Amino acid sequence: MQFNDVLELVRDDLERVSEAIRANFESDVALIPTIGNYLSNNGGKRLRPIMVLLSSRFAGYAGARAITYSCVVEFIHLASLLHDDVVDEAELRRGGPSANSNWGNEASVLVGDFLFAKSFALLAKENVPEVLTSLSQASCHMAEGEVLELVNHGNLQIAEEEYLDVVYRKTAALFESCCEIGAYLGQLDAGAAAALRAYGRNIGLAFQLVDDALDYVAHEDRLGKSIGKDLEEANVTLPLILLHAQASPQERAFLNGLMEAERVDKRDLATVIEYMERYHIIEEVLGRARAYADAACEALKPYNANGDSEPLMAVANYVIERQE
Repeated sequence: MQFNDVLELVRDDLERVSEAIRANFESDVALIPTIGNYLSNNGGKRLRPIMVLLSSRFAGYAGARAITYSCVVEFIHLASLLHDDVVDEAELRRGGPSANSNWGNEASVLVGDFLFAKSFALLAKENVPEVLTSLSQASCHMAEGEVLELVNHGNLQIAEEEYLDVVYRKTAALFESCCEIGAYLGQLDAGAAAALRAYGRNIGLAFQLVDDALDYVAHEDRLGKSIGKDLEEANVTLPLILLHAQASPQERAFLNGLMEAERVDKRDLATVIEYMERYHIIEEVLGRARAYADAACEALKPYNANGDSEPLMAVANYVIERQE
């Protein structure tokens, strides 16, 4: 099964999710639906809602709550993007101007706050304590991850294990929660629920590591943002951590200087990419990502007697092979 097959499988449900997103963006404060509709129509595969829908199917649940919770996780994700773009002073998002470029930082932060508030209003209305707990914990982890990333800004000495903890909090925790929601809705037994959580956690880790690699090697028109943005902002991700560990003293001195520079130009980026090619850094990062994706699929193998996990495994392949 390919990712396009997955999209076709959940096409009708995704349309219902889109309708729920549009309905819950409604407000008599006109700027909220304006920014909300801009975000929701600005590309993106809605991977997190897809994870909720597929994990619910895997668990044997086909009710309306999967649609509501898919809307909730997308709202949480969009809120985090709004806040991230303000912190990072990003000008592009998914190939177009970021919301803060169009409407300013203040509006972006406040609409992000609205989305978080709306998410938990929807959760309260559904009144499923396990799901509320799961998404509350994931949201806390996301905020912690952002703070840890800020604390480690420009720190090339950060240990790989510490960085992976940031990745878990910032990205993988929400993927894990998406799958946990499906397990709760389908009332899976403890073993199957744990396997689904492990799948989500590993997919989230793989997703972020691929993102880390793409920031240095993707085509800008496909990635939807400037190449080398992490380097320009002194955001230390796994490619830089591995490069710094393997580089010569002279190369390390150059990298350390970039972390303190006021501006990183295209020649600096080209030099860093040259170093990464010399030490095969991107291949190593993508290899780590593939290992996480393989671990995700391995967790579900005992529950694939009837091909039930094939769509989830197709998502794992998409996460590794994507170019955007």
